[in-house]
Amino acid sequence: SLRPAQSFLMNKNQVPKLQPQITMIPPSAQPPRTQTPPLGQTPQLGLKTNPPLIQEKPAKTSKKPPPSKEEPLKLTETVVTEYLNSGNANEAVNGVREMRAPKHFLPEMLSKVIILSLDRSDEDKEKASSLISLLKQEGIATSDNFMQAFLNVLDQCPKLEVDIPLVKSYLAQFAARAIISELVSISELAQPLESGTHFPLFLLCLQQLAKLQDREWLTELFQQSKVNMQKMLPEIDQNKDRMLEILEGKGLSFLFPLLKLEKELLKQIKLDPSPQTIYKWIKDNISPKLHVDKGFVNILMTSFLQYISSEVNPPSDETDSSSAPSKEQLEQEKQLLLSFKPVMQKFLHDHVDLQVSALYALQVHCHNSNFPKGMLLRFFVHFYDMEIIEEEAFLAWKEDITQEFPGKGKALF
Repeated sequence: SLRPAQSFLMNKNQVPKLQPQITMIPPSAQPPRTQTPPLGQTPQLGLKTNPPLIQEKPAKTSKKPPPSKEEPLKLTETVVTEYLNSGNANEAVNGVREMRAPKHFLPEMLSKVIILSLDRSDEDKEKASSLISLLKQEGIATSDNFMQAFLNVLDQCPKLEVDIPLVKSYLAQFAARAIISELVSISELAQPLESGTHFPLFLLCLQQLAKLQDREWLTELFQQSKVNMQKMLPEIDQNKDRMLEILEGKGLSFLFPLLKLEKELLKQIKLDPSPQTIYKWIKDNISPKLHVDKGFVNILMTSFLQYISSEVNPPSDETDSSSAPSKEQLEQEKQLLLSFKPVMQKFLHDHVDLQVSALYALQVHCHNSNFPKGMLLRFFVHFYDMEIIEEEAFLAWKEDITQEFPGKGKALF
């Protein structure tokens, strides 16, 4: 048959349909591509790549604005209340983390944690302390944040005391637990409380530490802290006698056993000057750890020297310190020193550094007595002859340049 094949007809029919798509504009028509009527859509297609960029910018700035002060405080209250009720610490930490609170807000947030627990049970107060410690461990809060929060709450005490009369005692518990968990150190807590600031809060904190741990632990920690306790008292009370009185009143005199020794030892010697009684009293009242303490040796020697002086020159005698003592007085002085020799040797033997402390005690004793004629040299000779102090200690004392003890210049000449 002369009829064309079906496929040919199909192709033939499709050509007109496809033509608009595959027919290209002749090259001669391409240069005026800038003309807008026929090809107005082409530049628009090119511009359509920009709007997504324009839309992205708002996406970047459409982050939530920084939360207002009230918002994180409300969130904190919710998180803390739920935690105190449930006891789920991990949930609370995650809740705080999700708040994404700015760093400058952290002290205020921790203040809120403390305040929210103040009128609740002791168990809840402990939970609040644990949460703050956990926030530090997780790197969310710092020791400084806690101290700022703590001082912030302290400043609110007058207002808080209206509803919570024992607020200072509760805050002392917070501080004590913070020290135990190593959130802050004793010295970090002490620094802003110097000169009796918020007195007696620092002492209340020490009381809580002794209660939560024990006396020995606290004594060691306090001694390591190098905190000057006199500076922690109101200025009017910054002297040894008043300090001991206040500490005894708070049950904290155990922190300063040497102060008690200084006050009591001379009384004991006057009551019974026999070496056996003195030694027994020291053993019963002074921790063995302190027997090798320079402060202990200084007090021991000072007490003996004061007792000897009061016996040889009774206060009622109006003797001139510049005049030489009589033979009888010199002999009495020597015999009294000999009687104390066993106690001195017990604590000084084989300890050159402690023997140097003993010599400084003698130096200060002579200085306080206006250097009576020949006294220092006499005692030097007695100490050496009685084998209480070795030659090495005399040389060390002579060469030592410390300014801690008065009278060295005069003693050397």
